[in-house]
Parts: sequence; C-alpha cells; structure tokens
Amino acid sequence: MKKTFMVTFLLSAVAMALEAAGHGEGHNAIPFEQIGWQAANLGILLIALFFFLRKSVIEAFANRRTAFLSQAEKTKAALKNAEAALQEIKTKLATLESGEGKAIENAKHESNLAKAHIIHESEVHAEKMKADLQLTLKNELEKAKSEINNLILTQAISFVTKKINDKSSQVSQGAEAAFLNQISQVKS
Repeated sequence: MKKTFMVTFLLSAVAMALEAAGHGEGHNAIPFEQIGWQAANLGILLIALFFFLRKSVIEAFANRRTAFLSQAEKTKAALKNAEAALQEIKTKLATLESGEGKAIENAKHESNLAKAHIIHESEVHAEKMKADLQLTLKNELEKAKSEINNLILTQAISFVTKKINDKSSQVSQGAEAAFLNQISQVKS
C-alpha cells in the first residue's frame, strides 16, 4: 500500500511538471517553486488530518475491531450451539432407530399379553355362561319334574277317588243288598 501511494505521489508530481511545460514555460524547466508549495500544502494537510482525525479514526477502527470480535464470538457461540443441537439430534435419531426394533418388540409383546388376557376373560365368561346355563337347565328340569309329579299325583288321586267311589258304591250296594237279604231272612 505504501509503495502504491509513493508511486502515485511521484507520478502526479511528474504529470504536473509536464503540464506546466505545456503552458509555455519551457520544456526543460521544472517548476520547483510550485511543486514545493504544493508538497508543503499537502504535508500540512496530511499533518492536520493526522492530528485532527487520529483519535476518531483510531476509535472508529477500534470500535469496528470490537464489533467484529463480538460478532465473531457470537458466531462461534452460535456454531457451538448448532453443533450441540446437531449432535443431540443425531443422538436422538440413533436412539430412535435403535429403539425402533425395541418399540416394535414391546408392542408385539403387549399385544400378545392383551390377546392372552382377552382369551382368558372370554374363557372365564364362557365357563360362567355354561355354569349359568347348566343351573338354569337343572332348575327348569326340576320344575318340569315337579309339575309332572303334581300332574301324576293329581290324576292318581282322581283315579283312586273314582275307584274308591265306584267300589264304595258297589260295596254299599252289596252291603245294602246283603242287609236287605238278611232282613228278609229275618222276616222269613
């Protein structure tokens, strides 16, 4: 940068010298007086700029450096957070992938347990229904037997009553005839 500045400064001095030659002062005459005043003015300007702008330029570059370093720290922190989040996601993904087989196995095991529980409950319910049905059939059979026995007993009683009535009427007619026969024998 310094070399570029020096080359530009020297070339501008040569260019100004050549320009002055074109105004009729002569081709070989170098206007040292003008160049000296211009160089002095430039030097004063640079010194003034240096003294007046030195602190503000230094502060501006220091602030810029501080802002840049602050932004760099924020970027580093964000990068670390992003890397930590990426690692956490990779860990979770690996856990999920390895846990996928376990989850399927657990689901199958739980479904088999639920299936066995449902089968057991249905068997218990079927046994209970079977026992209830047998008890109901036994009660209905006893009820039917009781009704049949009552019907048989009723018919037997009515038959016996009829027979007794028939026999008693025959016995009473036979006894009456025998009584009349005995009375007629006694009369005779």
